Amino acid sequence: MYSVIREQIRLRDNALRQSETLMEYKRLFLKHPSHLRHTKNSSAAAGGDENNDAGGADANGGDGLLSVFVSLLADPLSRTGSSRTDADHLTIELVLHLFRNLLCADPIMKGSAEASHRAAVLHQELISLFERELVLDVLLVLSQEMEARENAQYNLLLMEILHHLFRGQDPTLVATSLLRRSAPTARSSNKGAVAGSATAPQTQKPHATGGALTSLLQMERQQLAANATARHSHFGGTLVSRRPDGKQSYISAGALGSGMDDKAGGTVSSSIMPARRRNRKAEPFVGAAGSLAYHTRSGAAATTDAGAVTLRTQRSLHRFCSSFVSRCYGPVMKSLKNEFRRDSVRLEDGDKVIFFRIVWFFFQWWRTYRLEGGGKVAETEDKTAVGQLIFTMDVFTFNLVFTSTDTFYQHKKHPDLMQAVALYQEMMQLLTAMYHSEDVTEHVMALGLMDRIFYNADPIDRLPKLLSRWVPGTYTREYLCDLVELCHTTLTLLETNAKYCVEGGSEEAARVDSKKKDANAKQKNDAIARMNAIAAEFDFTSYFARKIVSQHAVLLYTRLLSQYRTNVPRISDRIAAFFVRLSRVEVSTADDDAEFEEGDEEVKIKLKTSTLEPLLWNIQTIMVLGSILNDSHLKNDPESASILSFASVIIRHYARAAQDNPMLHVESLIKHQNAHRFCESVTNLYVTDEVRMMVERDRLLDGMIEDDKEHEQHEQQQEERVEHGISVNARRTAAIEAQAARADISDDEGEVEFGVDGTDEIEGARERIEEKAKKIKISNKTLTEEEREKHEERRKKMAELAQKRKEKAAAENKDKGEDTATEATSDDMVATTEDDGTGSAPKRTREESSEAGEGADNDAVPAVPVDEDDAPKAAKRIKKTAAEGDDDSDDEMFGGTDTVIAKKPAASTINWDDDSDED
Repeated sequence: MYSVIREQIRLRDNALRQSETLMEYKRLFLKHPSHLRHTKNSSAAAGGDENNDAGGADANGGDGLLSVFVSLLADPLSRTGSSRTDADHLTIELVLHLFRNLLCADPIMKGSAEASHRAAVLHQELISLFERELVLDVLLVLSQEMEARENAQYNLLLMEILHHLFRGQDPTLVATSLLRRSAPTARSSNKGAVAGSATAPQTQKPHATGGALTSLLQMERQQLAANATARHSHFGGTLVSRRPDGKQSYISAGALGSGMDDKAGGTVSSSIMPARRRNRKAEPFVGAAGSLAYHTRSGAAATTDAGAVTLRTQRSLHRFCSSFVSRCYGPVMKSLKNEFRRDSVRLEDGDKVIFFRIVWFFFQWWRTYRLEGGGKVAETEDKTAVGQLIFTMDVFTFNLVFTSTDTFYQHKKHPDLMQAVALYQEMMQLLTAMYHSEDVTEHVMALGLMDRIFYNADPIDRLPKLLSRWVPGTYTREYLCDLVELCHTTLTLLETNAKYCVEGGSEEAARVDSKKKDANAKQKNDAIARMNAIAAEFDFTSYFARKIVSQHAVLLYTRLLSQYRTNVPRISDRIAAFFVRLSRVEVSTADDDAEFEEGDEEVKIKLKTSTLEPLLWNIQTIMVLGSILNDSHLKNDPESASILSFASVIIRHYARAAQDNPMLHVESLIKHQNAHRFCESVTNLYVTDEVRMMVERDRLLDGMIEDDKEHEQHEQQQEERVEHGISVNARRTAAIEAQAARADISDDEGEVEFGVDGTDEIEGARERIEEKAKKIKISNKTLTEEEREKHEERRKKMAELAQKRKEKAAAENKDKGEDTATEATSDDMVATTEDDGTGSAPKRTREESSEAGEGADNDAVPAVPVDEDDAPKAAKRIKKTAAEGDDDSDDEMFGGTDTVIAKKPAASTINWDDDSDED
């Protein structure tokens, strides 16, 4: 254990000594006498004369110490191909490594804010020195020929040089450096004087540096007063701080002690005191409050108070970026992409992040300088939107960024993830510029990229995942600003393209020159039409409502809106635009009034049109909007008019909804997972489609029950009527049978006695009995099996009785001749009219009729008219018919009749009328 500790101490000491050695070399090159004589001229040029900066290095530059190393590269770089020897490669590599080591020199233990500031100023002065000694020009020459085989091996080394060259620089301030003048504050002037006093010539007059000496004496007194409070300030040793990514940082205990109470000012240095552990929910962001001018309000950014040294360095980098983008960006980026595409063994772990950082710097610098009017070259002959930056606006670069976001998130490399998202945001900004570009090639490339990212069957868009992965207390405010900018740019681009595709415009064909009627122009038009057809099927509203909008996204935007004093007004406008777009998304539409008939309003429940606006009615958003409305500084700020108007509208809508539904005050405290269901239920006072279906179901059930009751009552009435008709029919049938029985007893052979009143009553009764018989038939269909069996038994008994009567009649009338057949026929008629007690006459089938006929020796004959004079003739016809054995005689007589009614005609004729309705 003791040996391990000793080894760690030895490694720490070596690292500290190496860092100090590099810083000493850096100061040595910077303070070399050959470089100091040009400091005064360069300072005067940076003081405000912009024309002096336009030419790069001055006329007297190029004869310092660094120029000697630059001259060593002249001959090796002049040889190309196989003519370049190994010695030339070694010379180039050594000189480039020297430049890289000078730029990357930075103290490990900065100790205090003053030490950090001195190191930053030293680095900025070295960049200005590189420009004067033509080091940046040599880098441009080498970058132009990066695609050559002899220069390809220097691509990664050049990438490291560019990374350290842009370290700590804001691309927005670099792009606008030519428009700004040196306006240092009190703090920056004092710090610049301290750093410049070491490089200033010793022959300066006292009155020229009186202010600098005064500030220097005051600083020394403050340091003495701070050191007097601690005995043996460096006795505490060094503390090791472990970062979340696994790296270690060293903090001097003496530096911590130097931040005690300042007797001179009576204040506590909050920048030196160690930060306390804060609650993640209370502090949603980590890092400095304002570090980039693009996302920070003027006066709140830490890098806006630039002094003369900072402004001179920014202008040097601006000139270098202009030359590099116009001549060297394409060759260098193609060479670096080949390394990543092949997954070269020369790549290290942090090279991908360095590549993202360099591309992001150039993208933001270009957009600020060329597209947003940050520079003076807005009117140029070049009509392209991205220029040579198009070499990194391809599908490979997008895929590299997207896969890197997933990898960094899985391995919890939050700083690397923030850099990848920053590049993603800048790439979407340039993609929008390409979509609206006047250059046809850039526009077609933009459509192709959109088709692959959003409209493809397997889209590679990462915006929904990035929004859902945000966690409070893990990322910086700049990262959240990048997410908001990325979301706004993506939604605007997709909405614009969706509107164009829906309208079905054909302006794409007009973009191609009418003179070019070749195959390439036709193929390009076909590709544009195909991509527009695919984009027309994209549902933008569903993409926004289902993938982007959530309660978590609203919380993310609310957290960023709480920093409205630090954010640039553009960020507040982006947040307000997102919330307005969210409030206009309809979850469900209102019911049409035409669907409600008169009297249905009391039964049906009419729903209102519900949107996603209730998602904004949460306690966090309401508190932030309330603080914005109560902020007196924003009332007089014209740039904050839009956010003030938006906040007042949301608070008014919430108050109005809370009056109708007081439960909103409780709902605002709860996080709702299903956003659409929550918004619909709150808007309609918790009446949803499920509740409406339940009410409609109960209503239908009640209606069915009422219909069943009415049907049962109707059936009961029908049964009562049928039973009444059966009883009447039974009485009338009994009367007819009685009359038929008296007719058998009568001495009159040619008449059948029906009653005293004659035939008028019987004719009317026949019609009524036929109506009742039909009803009886209907009721017979509903008989049970037991009733049917009883019915069959009664029918058989009646058939047997009829057979016996036939036999008896045949025996009695054997000698009478003609009268025998007539009487037997009369007995059969009476037998068929006998009722079984139910009021309906049983039907005889063909088999029953035949059996009855066989039992009577076929004596039954059909009814025939009989007259007194023609009786013998009629008897002969009856006998002839019986002798032929007509089996259908019974069917003709009984013929499926339910009720047989005999009436006495005036001509002494017996007629048998049957009702042939089927059972």
